Amino acid sequence: MNSSISTENKSVAGEGIKEDEGYEWVIDEEEGVPKRKKIEDRTKVRVLNVQANDGTFVMPGQKLAVANEYFEAGEGAYEFANVIYAAIVGKVCIEKFPEQELTVVSVKRKGKAPFISPTIGSIVTCTVVNRTYGLARCLITHVEDVELDDTMRGIIRREYITDKNRDAAEIQSSFGVGDIILARVVGIGEGDFIMSTSEDALGVASATSPAGYQMIPIDWTTMECPVSKARVSRKVAKIVQPQILKSEPS
Repeated sequence: MNSSISTENKSVAGEGIKEDEGYEWVIDEEEGVPKRKKIEDRTKVRVLNVQANDGTFVMPGQKLAVANEYFEAGEGAYEFANVIYAAIVGKVCIEKFPEQELTVVSVKRKGKAPFISPTIGSIVTCTVVNRTYGLARCLITHVEDVELDDTMRGIIRREYITDKNRDAAEIQSSFGVGDIILARVVGIGEGDFIMSTSEDALGVASATSPAGYQMIPIDWTTMECPVSKARVSRKVAKIVQPQILKSEPS
């Protein structure tokens, strides 16, 4: 029996109280030890699903709460796979609406306008900041035509570069550090938006040559410096029209 009790306690302490269990741990005032007590107030059971307290400072991608019929994402947060995540840097704001049995979990920034967050399907503009063999790391600066106050992190995996010859696609020959890219959000990870440039209209929209000049596309897989004539491989977005740019390096 003692072994059974020990196993139960370990399971509850390790996994947390689940909503359908309806129990919590309280300190017995007479014996001074923790005991499992049935929760009569179902609202209190639902509160146990919150993983970040009101006023807690959070970062993008941090889990805030379980998303269900009682909890939904508000400003500065988003829902994915039945979980509410922080979309921005800020403080958690938990607003309860007892009549609707609803709790709205938001992340707010003092003195700033409501936040616009990418969602699955959004077209975003981003800048490549790092490359590895398997992925390109980017900072998202715009969602559709709206500029963000704070950049957000995104990644483009090798398999999401193109639908054509997907196995032959390479990060190093598709994107360069500093390139400005158009991409579509296809998933949401913990701290990163997962993006794709597989559509013809997506890919590199602007790139700068080592000499400091804006490069021009000579086809949809190659860009050229207008001064040095040096060429580089890129997955060019088909919205970019070839043109001669007589700009001086800044």
